[in-house]
Amino acid sequence: MTSALKALAACAVLAALCGCGSGGDSGADDGEPRLLTIGANPAGTHVYAVAAGLAKVLQENGGMRATIRPFTGSSVYLPMMQRGEISLGLNTSIDSYLAYSGLPPYQTPMRNLRLLAMIFPLPIMYMVRADSNLESVEDLRGRDVVITFRANAALEQLHTGILATGGLTPADVDPVVVAGLPEAMRMLAEGRADAVPTGLNTALALQVNASLPGGIRYITMGADEARLAEIMPGSMPVTIVPQPDTVGFDAPIRVAGVNDFLNTSTAMSDERAYAIVKTIYENWDLLRRDYAQIAGTPIEDVVPADIVHPYHDGAVRYYREAGIWTEAHEQNQQRLLAALAVTN
Repeated sequence: MTSALKALAACAVLAALCGCGSGGDSGADDGEPRLLTIGANPAGTHVYAVAAGLAKVLQENGGMRATIRPFTGSSVYLPMMQRGEISLGLNTSIDSYLAYSGLPPYQTPMRNLRLLAMIFPLPIMYMVRADSNLESVEDLRGRDVVITFRANAALEQLHTGILATGGLTPADVDPVVVAGLPEAMRMLAEGRADAVPTGLNTALALQVNASLPGGIRYITMGADEARLAEIMPGSMPVTIVPQPDTVGFDAPIRVAGVNDFLNTSTAMSDERAYAIVKTIYENWDLLRRDYAQIAGTPIEDVVPADIVHPYHDGAVRYYREAGIWTEAHEQNQQRLLAALAVTN
């Protein structure tokens, strides 16, 4: 069994134990919910697998009740987290940036969002059928290409940036709009879409790979890589090398890279935020061992200094006590808070 399938199986067990998909947080006597709800993408995605791992560690090693609450995409649960209706959410760095800044597709700035930790880098690229003649982004001209996920609208800008590396705009393809990644995967399997943007080696991709004669292939980024970050700040070209259980490519390819953050809101108490980051940070080696998505992330990457929305005060307190909060962190945090005070 591949690592991605193992993660999916573990997620299913954990979801059953935690009551995944049930209602919102349960009340507590002090006014703060006892149950931590972690907003995540659908089962079969990297985000869902990692959310399952975080919930497991918070429960077993932190003594906190935690459950996963999957949605079709983060554009659905980011506003809920902003309002304090769910406790936590895994969101890409670009989605966090657009939501906090109030840039399209978000209509107003979500200034209550706060960062707890960077959890894992997410490589994203277009997936095609292996029996097609599509090898690079340039080859997508005139094809049926998924660009927009209604449930994760922020990704449209990233997908547009990927197309731009091949000299393409949405007008150069036949753009396809879907509700979320599961629908996009079905369309590829059924021949109703030629290319679908997705994280590499997800359980959903493995399922499609197994269902298609010849399987799937990830194409490589276009020649004009500088266009990616120009169109989508916070993304970067990265090289991905195939591993023994990799499917979809057998040689290094260039893809779009973004970071996945664990976010919360100002509705969370400092004590709860402190306990969450302490548990995650002190059990990072355990998470890296059990979850392939996190395995390549060293602990020093968990607390980046160059972010675009503030850390939660409770997280800052723990990172200071642990000796990993630097002058660069403090300067960036104070800059963000000063800008926030001006806008309020």
